[in-house]
Amino acid sequence: MVTRSTTLDRMSAVDAWFEGLPDEWAPVAAELRELLLSASPLMKEERKYGLPFYSHRRWMCYLSLQKHGLVLGFVAGVHMLDAEQLFATTDHKLIRHYMPPRDPSKLPLEALRRLVQEAIMLNDELALQALTKRRPRS
Repeated sequence: MVTRSTTLDRMSAVDAWFEGLPDEWAPVAAELRELLLSASPLMKEERKYGLPFYSHRRWMCYLSLQKHGLVLGFVAGVHMLDAEQLFATTDHKLIRHYMPPRDPSKLPLEALRRLVQEAIMLNDELALQALTKRRPRS
């Protein structure tokens, strides 16, 4: 007999986070998850601080359910241009948030793909800078 706890034991910690979402946010979160995972062959998904985090060479973004709704947070968002002005105004100094609508059909998918690609390019640049700093000069 398979119980709910047995099923949860087989799920990854990230899958369990998605399973625990309220029905109103689950479709939007699933759409964002797919967008992030398909954005780069180097993209990794893992649970940190109780949230799904996405890394491309280094931490890039995370999903979080907050009191006002679902949030896609970009760790180095302060360095992003956000040409299409998707980021919400928050008190964070470094992190920038995109707050999606509850209806997945209203997600600006192309604009979000461009934003995620910008974050990937930024992470590539930051990773290269970190690598260059570590190399001893001859």
